[in-house]
Amino acid sequence: MEGSILSEKSKELSFTLSRVDRSVADNLMDIDNSFEGDAQNVLDFIIFMSKKLNTNLFGYTKFTIKEYSDFTGISAPNLCAIHPDIASGRVKAPVYEGHKFESVLDYTLYRMLRTNIIFSKVHDYREDGKILKLENFPILKDIYLQSGSVLGTKKVYEVRLSDVIIEGFVKRYYTLDTTRLPAIGKGKGGHSRKKIYIWLNKIFHIYSSQQGKVDSPLYSIDYLADLAGVRYMKEPDKKGNPVEKEPKHKKEAVGNILKSIHKNINSDKKLHFSFEYKFVSGNLNNKYVEDYFVKFDFTSNMNQELVQRMQMDHKLKLTLLKDLRHLFDSMYPQERLSRITAFEKETDAFQRWLNSTQTDLQKKVELLKSVYFKANEWNKEKQLKDSEAIRMINEGFLSIEPVIGLL
Repeated sequence: MEGSILSEKSKELSFTLSRVDRSVADNLMDIDNSFEGDAQNVLDFIIFMSKKLNTNLFGYTKFTIKEYSDFTGISAPNLCAIHPDIASGRVKAPVYEGHKFESVLDYTLYRMLRTNIIFSKVHDYREDGKILKLENFPILKDIYLQSGSVLGTKKVYEVRLSDVIIEGFVKRYYTLDTTRLPAIGKGKGGHSRKKIYIWLNKIFHIYSSQQGKVDSPLYSIDYLADLAGVRYMKEPDKKGNPVEKEPKHKKEAVGNILKSIHKNINSDKKLHFSFEYKFVSGNLNNKYVEDYFVKFDFTSNMNQELVQRMQMDHKLKLTLLKDLRHLFDSMYPQERLSRITAFEKETDAFQRWLNSTQTDLQKKVELLKSVYFKANEWNKEKQLKDSEAIRMINEGFLSIEPVIGLL
């Protein structure tokens, strides 16, 4: 039976459900404003790290260029090319911990270490009965690099994620199907399509959680165009001065984005999430009003068994991370950290401890077994053996899917 849980779960699900932090999905335009030309890589990185967290809370901080390239759809040579701002001399390549951050990916990682996503307005979220106010979104605490080949394809990155990302992952998120995300992002306009796709998953999550009791979502083309980054064009007025005018191609641009996403989704019958759409006037009483709204019709191939699985997995992740934090705090109180050689230079000792497969392994095994058993409603058939728990810790545990009804 050893390892059977992993193999059984891999057969049950043929699509890839992950999570996107609400504060990210609710503020996609703020990422563009905060990081400008690097916004696509910033968004890609956040979704990529959420994907890694989704399959393994132990050891989630390490990745290679190839892993990142495969997930984002951006080629390794493009990620390893000198960043345009550095190549043009606009900025000087920063040096951190002895490494020169000059490639597209490296420099973007460095920017995420030094810069938060600044929200255009304060956002309130309810957590554990309290109101949490977010004015910005920190991404990274620290970066470590192990050099590899010339192109960097074997370079290993190890990062420390912010507490906001970790907490948002287990408490504050929307369901995101990442199966076709690389294909959706390939080619010109990929960032716009990814933003709209992430937004569609958000709307689907909200709509599904209300179990179809509300009308089909209706959104203006202006809103979708702003989200996608379809810009206003400058045209000369009678005096020759440039004036911003609403682009005539806005509706066509939005239509092309939705058409491309729809085509990519329907090319793979294994997706959890699908949608239909049509342009409408928004005013059923006046047939001559321009069709300047988009009406979405969401359908899902989800079943009750899968919903229960997702609820179980949500409880598992939430409890597991909380209990691991409690275990670490009880074993390594603050006054003792300076005596622990392995942690004394760490910006986040807990993450380092969590990712160490050997440190306090047996205690982690017992905790994982207990939380897993509880999350499965104390079903004895779901009890883990020590060897299975160790395998999960070492190789990545569970194909965990988030609950769609948690809002």
